[in-house]
Amino acid sequence: MTATLTSLRSDAIRLTHDDVHYEPVASDAALGALLFALDLLGREAFDVAAMRYADRVALGPALDAARQYGLILQRHTDRADRASPLLPASVKVDDAHAWVHAAAASVPESERDRFCWRLARRLGADPWGDGRPAIALANQQFGMFEEGFEEIEARAAAAAEGEPPAAPEAHEPAEVPHATDDAPQ
Repeated sequence: MTATLTSLRSDAIRLTHDDVHYEPVASDAALGALLFALDLLGREAFDVAAMRYADRVALGPALDAARQYGLILQRHTDRADRASPLLPASVKVDDAHAWVHAAAASVPESERDRFCWRLARRLGADPWGDGRPAIALANQQFGMFEEGFEEIEARAAAAAEGEPPAAPEAHEPAEVPHATDDAPQ
């Protein structure tokens, strides 16, 4: 499914993908981080030719600039040496970190945990090279894998491929001590 961009005002954009509205996106850097997180950096992700002329004129340059920011993040996260950042000289690690947080702020509350988890997976282990979590939002820290979402993603992938859903793992019940007649009451 292709994504769509809509101009909300002169200073904000809405990105719609898989029926989720990400808004307001107020900067090209935040839009770039959003494109990176949603894996929409490819030219085929948006049908620019199908946009209205006015939107194409306004949103085309923003989309091109956002792709550049997203590609910077992608290059940084794909680096072999995880101890040092791979960013252009004019971009600091805190700048890239801010792009990621601005993108997460545009996600609807109902989708935010899943989005942050996916973003953390895309960023990989220790993305900032200083031990910080990939993203920290609303007093939650999202590392590379957040508990529970791996199972959800595996079931969603299996359903998309037409496989029957896997049964949840059975857990042994915890042993509960029982009161006996000879125990003090």
